[in-house]
This record gives sequence, structure tokens and C-alpha cells, in this order.
Amino acid sequence: MVTLSRKFSTAISDSLACISLKQFPQNPHKPTPFYQIQQQQQQPKQLESQIVTTLDGCKNLTQIKQVHARILLNGLDQSCYVLAKLIRTLTKLNIPVDPYPLSIFNRVKYPNPFLYNALIRGYLIEERLNESTEFYSLMRKEGVVPVSFTFTALFKACGATMDVGLGRQIHGQTILVGGFGEDLHVGNSLIDMYIKCGFLECGRKVFDEMPNRDVISWTELISAYVKSGNMESAGELFDGLPVKDMVAWTVMVSGFAQNAKPREAIMFFEKMQEFGVETDEITLIGVISACAQLGAAKYADWIRDVAEKSEFGGRHSVVVGSALIDIWNDVSTVRKLMRTRGLRKNPAFSWIESEKGMVHEFFSGDMTHPRSGEIKQALEDLLDRLEAKGYQPHLSSVAYDVNDEDKRHLSVVWDGALEVGSRDPLSSHGGLVVD
Repeated sequence: MVTLSRKFSTAISDSLACISLKQFPQNPHKPTPFYQIQQQQQQPKQLESQIVTTLDGCKNLTQIKQVHARILLNGLDQSCYVLAKLIRTLTKLNIPVDPYPLSIFNRVKYPNPFLYNALIRGYLIEERLNESTEFYSLMRKEGVVPVSFTFTALFKACGATMDVGLGRQIHGQTILVGGFGEDLHVGNSLIDMYIKCGFLECGRKVFDEMPNRDVISWTELISAYVKSGNMESAGELFDGLPVKDMVAWTVMVSGFAQNAKPREAIMFFEKMQEFGVETDEITLIGVISACAQLGAAKYADWIRDVAEKSEFGGRHSVVVGSALIDIWNDVSTVRKLMRTRGLRKNPAFSWIESEKGMVHEFFSGDMTHPRSGEIKQALEDLLDRLEAKGYQPHLSSVAYDVNDEDKRHLSVVWDGALEVGSRDPLSSHGGLVVD
């Protein structure tokens, strides 16, 4: 965990305080007509928009450097709007902040908040929280006022690293700077940060003090209570939610199922259908799990019909079709339904990667590989070495109706090889990697 201690300065630097009107020469000639001023101002804006659009289409560093050259040739080397987009494009393509994007930033005389944000975001992409907070400190020292995106990015990083200490300091900055108490995005990111750091009650306090909330504010807190097993608090928040969308309903249905409250899960799902709320795969899997816990096969046909109407039935979703097996006792019924619905399961396969990076895929009993004979021999040698170390396969664990020798092979491959290999790794020969 990264623990940082920062002293954020709000003083305006001397470089900004010494600006004088003498630096801006007076024009003794006749004032330029207004329509000409509009044309002169419009041309740079159009050029900036064109460059930003071009940057959106850049796919590699060579293309970005070509656009950068165009920026310099057109005298836009101090345009924070264009340069912020340039830096964001570089970091999006995983170009390290140091040295290229950093050198772009350092050449700007008066960077604005968005240019600072671009560099802070770049450092956060590289998981360099220390550098990002240093740039925030520089931003405050230079008298540049942060914007909401500054704080949301920092809170996200604090949550990812679970650094609640730094997160609290930045929380204090939102109060010191002022104007962010009513910012919805800052509030939601702050709740998320506290929840990820394990301080649910702090997140709840932020939620309670927010003057404005949206469905994200409510749902992320409801989800946090569900994960902690506190379905009572989750239910209270859900009842207070002004507009209940599919996500909120799904969180409650799945939450009750996961917390061993299957009857409540089915009840919520029934209400969900009564109110005409749409259903997705996650909702269906949650209620199917609840039915399986109760052993309530009588709900199977009803849930199947809901799934079909929502286009998540067996024909469209293998996940939902497989989950329905849990509440059908008769396997033959399931197999018949799979045939009539046209549900086909893709055959499972294994794969092995050679030393040269080539990946080989194979199915059960597949002998089409050109080195299958060597692979089989390597497996036989492995089995002999396992037995030499005293391993005896448990033949009773093999459910197939085959002889003991075949059971021995199946048991060792799927059980013993992994078990003994984890205690005493075995090397292989002949260029084959046995994993």
C-alpha cells in the first residue's frame, strides 16, 4: 500500500503574479473591425478542432508525431486544448509519460487544469500514484484550480491501491478548494473509493451528505451492503431509491440468493416482472440459484418462459440453459429440451504452448498432433515417476465404466498429476512442456 503525505499549497507563484500590462503592447492603429476579429479567431479554433479530430484517429506513435509536427508548424505549441488531447492520445496508446508527454507539458508557459489532468491521468494509467499527487501539488502551488475530473481520477487511483490515507487527504482538498460538495461525479467517485478501501460507513456518510444523487450513487452503496451481507441496509436503500432500474433490481435478487435468502430473491423477481422491468442473464442466474436452494422445481418453467421472452433462453444463452439444470431433477428432460431448443455446447479442449510460442489445441482422445506419440510417451514416463514416488491413484473416483488400467490413466491425469506436481515439480525432456 502506498502511503503518501502531502502539503498542498494554494499560494499563487511568482511567475503568475508578476504579469504586467506592459507585456501586452498597445496598438496605435485604427481598431480592427469586429467581423475581421471573428474571422481571425475562428480560423485557429477550426484548426484546433481538425487536429483534435485527427488525433482521435491516430493508431501509433509515428502518426502522433506527424500531428505534433503540424501543431508546431501552425503555432499551436501553447494551445492547452490541443496539447491536452495530444498527451491523452499518447498515454492511451501506453506511451510512457516520461519523457515525451512530460516534455510537451514542460514547454507550456501557462498550463491550464485540463493539461495538468492529462498528465495526472497518464501517471495513473502507469500506476504511478506518487507522481500523480506530485503534479497535483504543483498544480495547487501554481494557483491552478482543479476541476472535478482531477479529483475523480485521484479517487479512482486511491481506491485501486486501497490507499485510504491519501484518499482522505484528497477528500479534504475538495473541501478546501470548495465548490465540489455538490458535484455528483466527485461524490460518486468518493463513495467508490471508501467502499473499495473497506470503509463502507464513510462511504455511507458521503452519500447521506450529498445534495444530489443519481442511480449510480444508490446502486454502488446497495451493492456494497449486499457484498457485506447486510441485506437489511441494502433493502432500506433500495426502498428509498426514486427510480429503480434493472441494475438495482438485479443487485437485490442476486444479493438475496448469495446471502441464503432464496424466498426473498424469488419475491423480488416476481415484483420485478409485475413492474415490467427488463431482465438480463445475471438476474436470471440469481433467481435460478434461489430456486435451486429451495428445491423449487415448480418455478423452472416460469423462469424458462421469462428467459425466452427476454431472449436469454437456452437457445440464446448457454449460461442460463446450464443454470436451469440445477432446478430440474430429470436430466433426460434437460437433454430433450436442449435438443428441441437447438442448444449445442461447444466441445471443450485443452491447449499447450511450446517453447517457441506456438499454441496447440486438442480435444479428448485427439491424436492428430504430429508429435502425439511423443506426448503420449512423455505422459507414460510421468505416470511411472509418480508411482515411483509412492502415489496410488484412487480408482473409485472415476465414474466411467472402464477397466482398472484405463481408470488408472484417467485418475492420474486429472487428479494425481496435479496433486503430486504441486509438491514436487517434475521437469520434462525432448522439448515438451508438461504443465
